[in-house]
Amino acid sequence: MAPSLESLSVELLDNIVSFIQPRSALFQLALVSKKYNSLATSHLYRHIFLDSDCPDGGIRDMLPFTFIILQKPHIASLVRTFTFRGHFHDEENLTFAPNNEEEDDRRLPWPNHVERNDLLTGLIKRISHSQDEEEEWNEAVLSQHAPVDDAILSLLLISLPNLRLLDLEITTFQLNFLARTFNRVASSQAPFNTDPPFTRLTDIMLTGSDDIYPAEYILLGACCRFPAMKRLYGHRLGSEENRAQLSVLAGAAKIEAIELRNSKLHVDDLLVILRPLKSLRTIIYHIGNINAMVAVRTRDILFAFAIHATSLRRLAIDHEDEHPFYFYPEADSGDRAEPLSFVGFTALTHLRVAPVFLFGRTVLMDYIEPGSLEEDQMLNILRVAFPPNLKSLYVTHSGYMFLGAQDGMERAFEILLRHKECIPSLYELVFEGPFADKESVRRIGQLISLAEEMGVNARAVSLEENSYVKERGWGWNEEASFEMCVNNSMGERVQVLPKTVMAGGGDGGNK
Repeated sequence: MAPSLESLSVELLDNIVSFIQPRSALFQLALVSKKYNSLATSHLYRHIFLDSDCPDGGIRDMLPFTFIILQKPHIASLVRTFTFRGHFHDEENLTFAPNNEEEDDRRLPWPNHVERNDLLTGLIKRISHSQDEEEEWNEAVLSQHAPVDDAILSLLLISLPNLRLLDLEITTFQLNFLARTFNRVASSQAPFNTDPPFTRLTDIMLTGSDDIYPAEYILLGACCRFPAMKRLYGHRLGSEENRAQLSVLAGAAKIEAIELRNSKLHVDDLLVILRPLKSLRTIIYHIGNINAMVAVRTRDILFAFAIHATSLRRLAIDHEDEHPFYFYPEADSGDRAEPLSFVGFTALTHLRVAPVFLFGRTVLMDYIEPGSLEEDQMLNILRVAFPPNLKSLYVTHSGYMFLGAQDGMERAFEILLRHKECIPSLYELVFEGPFADKESVRRIGQLISLAEEMGVNARAVSLEENSYVKERGWGWNEEASFEMCVNNSMGERVQVLPKTVMAGGGDGGNK
């Protein structure tokens, strides 16, 4: 007799249910029987995604959902990941389309339940530090439509005891309730000193929603200090004013990796974030967003990173195309691109870096003659540029180095390879393009051939510009994924070399 579903173990059935799509099918399964209701419910609440930009995006049910979480702790315990995309609502905007007053587009009110006010006022009283604060919470939360998403999300998130991942789009400058709550959790202030939330939260993404302007990063400092945090990601974060945003918080925390992409933080805030951390292993800082008005000074950034010089294993410091160093004169922007020395980073084995951080903003146009004084000067720069245990060097924005405009920079890497005592442990060297013409491919091919002679595995990778292939991943190998972020697409990375490279003049190419 063929086995039936009823004969399968609960564990196997649970695994089968995990593959059910679309989500509406889980609702139907929950109606079959008590057994399948239990199985379906655990998956219905495991991954929560609220999107405010469409009526069926979950945000319409935000208040009924929050009430269920507060009323039924066993349901709250099922939630593992929480994602929010779209725009926070407020008193002036309770619809999904601001100019549409249709009832179907309005968010559902709190359920008319006898326990509602007691649940809400009890939680508010427990977390408030004063009568005025309690009244502020009550005004934001207790009305029928409770229009302040900032306050609702605060109550909701601290009520999810098994939350592992938080993916939050920052859509407003008004984050008073979230900032206050997060800071108190991070600092173990009452009541979170005896009953702390986020004890299993290991991964957080904070991303801006605007494709032009940066999002305030007022939550960033607190997130670093949550008790179980391991990986923190930020996207399109910055300020339209050249000022610090974060206050120093008490305590220390362990965190493995921080990645900031298309972001620009005030250096004082970098220090606030990095100084209390212990045993940080990975920093990825992709400087970007022209409308973030913070000045970028490379040595100040390195000073902040150097707090973890003895623990960092992987460090990436990069910038978006053209900015921040190539568009405006330094005197106008306040930016300072000075060459950096990573020699003090004794644990660093993997470095991903744009040329400007190695050589400064100076244009190295002149060819460096072998045996010349200029070669000795460049060699002295290279001797203090790299950490002693470096194994992998990945050079971004390197395509223009092989177009003739930066002959000196191309020659610098040749000098580096011929004096491998500067980087005795190096086994991998990658140049990321684009390499769009035959001449640049020929020249990078010559450098790759030299690297192979010196025992270094070298390759050239072309990153196609102005094209969309996929959403870019996160982490050192870009294997972590979150919900789609604004302006986070990428073209396809294609290995250009090594291939068989023709010797000879400028018409040579790759076969």
